[in-house]
Amino acid sequence: MLEVQNLTKKIDGKTIVKDISFSLHEGEILGFVGPNGAGKTTTLRMLACCTLPSSGTATLDGSDLIKNGMAVRRNIGYLPEVPPLYEYMKVITYLKTIARLKGIPKNSVAEAVDEVIEKCFIHKMAVREIGKLSKGYRQRVGLAQAILGKPRLLLLDEPTSGLDPGQISEMREIIRTAATKSMVIFSTHILQEIQNLCHRIVLIKNGALQYQGRLDQYGLADDGITHLALRLQGETEIIEGVLSNPDHHTTFRLEKNSNVPADIKATVQFPENPDTQTAILKELLNNNIRVLEVSPLAKDLEQTILDFMRSE
Repeated sequence: MLEVQNLTKKIDGKTIVKDISFSLHEGEILGFVGPNGAGKTTTLRMLACCTLPSSGTATLDGSDLIKNGMAVRRNIGYLPEVPPLYEYMKVITYLKTIARLKGIPKNSVAEAVDEVIEKCFIHKMAVREIGKLSKGYRQRVGLAQAILGKPRLLLLDEPTSGLDPGQISEMREIIRTAATKSMVIFSTHILQEIQNLCHRIVLIKNGALQYQGRLDQYGLADDGITHLALRLQGETEIIEGVLSNPDHHTTFRLEKNSNVPADIKATVQFPENPDTQTAILKELLNNNIRVLEVSPLAKDLEQTILDFMRSE
């Protein structure tokens, strides 16, 4: 169990993190969220024993992260926003080095490294130099070093940043698997990631705790609404007629492209149902409306939270 009590960090007289308290149990994934500059990364760095708090305490399974920092670090896996990689090293060499630094017994290193290589789907890149890997593979290698040794606490700072949808899906599965016998704190700005992965959230603003609890209690649970962005060409009146069809139960907004007057951008929302999307697109095409682009819109977590805070 992780217990955080009144954790505070001051830098040059400025309070970056103020009296944050929360707890985390085995098997839980905690979403750590808030606007840029809220103090998320600083908090994760304190929990990772990379920087000392100005005051407050944190214990992992009863061991104090401050007093017993060196011992506790062996039970913590940390993936910063920029993975701590040595670009000149081959993937397998890097992971073996990290394994030894984590104190994994010499006769167990090969097995431990093989396990994370398999879990993170990087076996094809094992003998490649890290500096020659794509962004997605670099993130996987970073996550592999974090989960190496099966740490009790896994700290992930924006682990899906810059990844494509397929890579994000793979990353989710790796995190879910890692969380079965660990505790995970997961920082992100993407609401969909929080909804898909996290059991609870901790929300901070200006370094202070604003809320902690379940997503549905905060109004951030999946609302069962499909959000689409469409790029269309055709008569505005016809498009409005199709989208306002009561059978679709849609709400929508249209915006003309000033550079290409014939193009119309539409943002459309409707109750989650694949048949509804098919029916809307089919009706548009039947009315001689060209559908140039269809893409899903995920809610932006940071904006959702900021809007909520402004309303208080």
